[in-house]
Amino acid sequence: MKNIACEKSVGYQIALDLAESGQHNEALVYLHEYLCLAPNDAEALNDAGAILHCLGRSDEGITHLLRARGLRKDSAEIIWNLAEAFLSVGKAKEACELFDDMKRVDILNADIINRTADVFLKNNNLIDAARMLTLSLELWPGQEILVPMLEVINQKIGENN
Repeated sequence: MKNIACEKSVGYQIALDLAESGQHNEALVYLHEYLCLAPNDAEALNDAGAILHCLGRSDEGITHLLRARGLRKDSAEIIWNLAEAFLSVGKAKEACELFDDMKRVDILNADIINRTADVFLKNNNLIDAARMLTLSLELWPGQEILVPMLEVINQKIGENN
């Protein structure tokens, strides 16, 4: 029987080194081998999800990240990676659902909220885009660029009603 701790220290480290050097496909091979031995390692699941996201396979990455989050609910890194992956595939609603947890672990910022608003806009969801930009301004006043954006969005919402 293999010693999982030993495997993680060697194979897992190789995966991290490969990922760090931009060799994501190769890193994923090592990570998947490790996850066969330790399928409930939240850190490795998070890393696999992040690498899949980097490879443009965010939907697969989300699956890994959701498993990681189920194992380590309050990990700021996992929550952040999950939000990024959700936004990359146009799932703004799912990203929003992470905001309370992001705030609790002190990683919520204007950038993630504004990018969520942008995804809502791209999905032609003006009401939720306006809601996100308003939230962003409430939490971080002084983002003057958002004011005219909100005015245009609210004008379009008014025209549609």
